[in-house]
Amino acid sequence: MNKLLSIVSLSVLFLWVSGCKEPVIDEGVLPFSEPATVDPSGGNWRTIVLKSTGDISVPQPDAITSDAYKSEFAQVKNGVASLEPEKITAINYWAVGGVTRWNQIARQLVAKYNTESGNPLDATNSPASAPFAARLYAALSVAQYDALVVAWRAKYQYNRPSLVDQGVITRAPVANVPSYPSEDAAVAEVSCQMLAYFFPNEAPWLKTKAAEHKQSRIWNGANVSSDIKGGEAIGAAVTTKVVDRLKTDRFSTANDPNNTWTTLLAKAPYDVKWTSLIIPTRPPILPLAGKVKTWFDSTAIAKNLSAAPPATTSASFQKDLTEVRTMADARTRDQSRIAAKWDDGTGTYTIPGHWNMITEEFIHQYRQNELRAARTYALVNRALQDGGTACWATKFTYFVPRPSQIDPTIKTATIISNTPGYTSEHATFASAATAVLLYLFPDEATTLNAQLTEATLSELYGGTSFRFDNEAGAKLGTAVGTIAVESAKADGAK
Repeated sequence: MNKLLSIVSLSVLFLWVSGCKEPVIDEGVLPFSEPATVDPSGGNWRTIVLKSTGDISVPQPDAITSDAYKSEFAQVKNGVASLEPEKITAINYWAVGGVTRWNQIARQLVAKYNTESGNPLDATNSPASAPFAARLYAALSVAQYDALVVAWRAKYQYNRPSLVDQGVITRAPVANVPSYPSEDAAVAEVSCQMLAYFFPNEAPWLKTKAAEHKQSRIWNGANVSSDIKGGEAIGAAVTTKVVDRLKTDRFSTANDPNNTWTTLLAKAPYDVKWTSLIIPTRPPILPLAGKVKTWFDSTAIAKNLSAAPPATTSASFQKDLTEVRTMADARTRDQSRIAAKWDDGTGTYTIPGHWNMITEEFIHQYRQNELRAARTYALVNRALQDGGTACWATKFTYFVPRPSQIDPTIKTATIISNTPGYTSEHATFASAATAVLLYLFPDEATTLNAQLTEATLSELYGGTSFRFDNEAGAKLGTAVGTIAVESAKADGAK
């Protein structure tokens, strides 16, 4: 496990040249491995946005005895024998798995756009804040997953033999599944279009990456061109369905263009009201993000929203305030390390992105195929977004101050998030993601619980949250993650 973590940690180092028109990415070459399973019944798994796989029509391909197929096949087989270095580089880059690569690209685009706004009246403060990023990761993962379920259904319906079974020796390992339609083409198209929806200025660069991804499969000897076209059509069709959902999920008003949050603040049932600690003061980050449509059972999530925190006059509150002050006055090196590690502020993947990076480690460790990897990301990211939505709903119900507002002598180790403190976003996100990951990877409980503990305590160690913020966030996140797990148990995957 440690060796794998080291390899993965090195591989995710990236070079980011700010100020360039296009991002410069070097994610390294991850170790290749053939997927542990092929999940032949994956086409029967429950879709998320699509009502069923029948929502997308996939035409029957030409028979492998047809002249058209024979011509395609010959071109691929002959091409594999003589590859230029740049084609080999592309094969290696995408061979780690398209789902993983596009998740990495998504994270890096989030980091690129996760900047402080120069406009003090900008309510979003950052175009790629945690709620924005959680929604992006969830939408991308859901689109990839639904596209792959449709692709898997068509693969085993038409059973066009893999090129490996027809004698082609691929340069990098591939899952030995029916070749039509190409799962990579489906992932490339749906990922490119989804990310272009969130980052329209990146569309030309994203199209270049998608074209390279699709072509790498032909160069590798895994697909013929008609396989690619079949997958491409699925990706485009699924994108339309997912974008339709995004248009009605209420996120478009999360930045509260009419500043209704000030009315909510005045009515907040807490004895001391939150105020921005940024100079000059700014509106909070996405104050209506708590009203965004959830992926899982909204009624069940609402029932688990946090109760009122202890009043500032209570002994319980004063005890927690003293703890933050004492810790800030004598913060240990390890507490500072943990606070910095989980800061996930400006210029990072954000908190949800941090948990996507952790998820990636397990996907590789357990050699999940593309469909199963997409399911893993879709479960984790929907739980993350719903956890964030519930967290924001709580924040903008009570408007609980950060410790430094109550006691300005408290020195923090990290920048204070421009939101109310209750509940802690780190604790909520971490607990929601961990609940799902423990379900998917039960043998990793020791590792996951250690990371959960650090993430949950990180804001307390940094001096930006009270212990009761963390405890309520952990309880809320766990509840949302549990709801996600119960849904996963009925989606047909084993």
